[in-house]
Amino acid sequence: MKKHYNIGVIGSGNIGGNLGRHFAITGHRVFFSSRHPETLSNLTQELGDNAQAGTVEEAVSFGEVILLATPYGMLPKIHEKVGNLKGKMLIDATNYYAQRDGTEIKEQMNVQGLKESEWVAHYFKGASVAKAFNTIGAGQLLNGAFQEEGDKNIVPYAAMDSNAKETMENLLVDIGFEGAYIGDLSQTKVMEPNQELYVGFPSRGLVKQFAKG
Repeated sequence: MKKHYNIGVIGSGNIGGNLGRHFAITGHRVFFSSRHPETLSNLTQELGDNAQAGTVEEAVSFGEVILLATPYGMLPKIHEKVGNLKGKMLIDATNYYAQRDGTEIKEQMNVQGLKESEWVAHYFKGASVAKAFNTIGAGQLLNGAFQEEGDKNIVPYAAMDSNAKETMENLLVDIGFEGAYIGDLSQTKVMEPNQELYVGFPSRGLVKQFAKG
């Protein structure tokens, strides 16, 4: 039997909003959050009973799966609000951009020798973390889901443990993508901006170079 998850979305803009929409229409229960939840009323009304909106804290309390889709520089403030996310599965869809997020956070990562996804896991200790959807544009995520068998778009992802891997695969299948597992979070350099898999939907030949089966 298909499992339906409670999904809390932190950052309900183009990426979080589009993914949350896909999840809701496939039967998952989605809680969108924003600093201004009232701006999400049109989205929740469109999606019906499977969608609601509120604060970040409410979304985290609701979700067994948390989708993180905010600017990378907001990580410290989000952590202040929600703590360590122990027992949650966290999908990291963030990207670090120096011009937007500043250099201090990157310097801290470098000191500890961590990839961007590992730094997210460092902030939210206790969570089972997967990295996905950060290599793909919002329009592609909106329009590239739910393709016919044989034409499904490939989404590379990494996962720190078996729980994150299984959950990520289930969700990708549900919204009509084909997942390509590239390893644990230590392997995610290739998914960072301007790296090999930061190309939208990668070709099968490209992703084969990095996929772990």
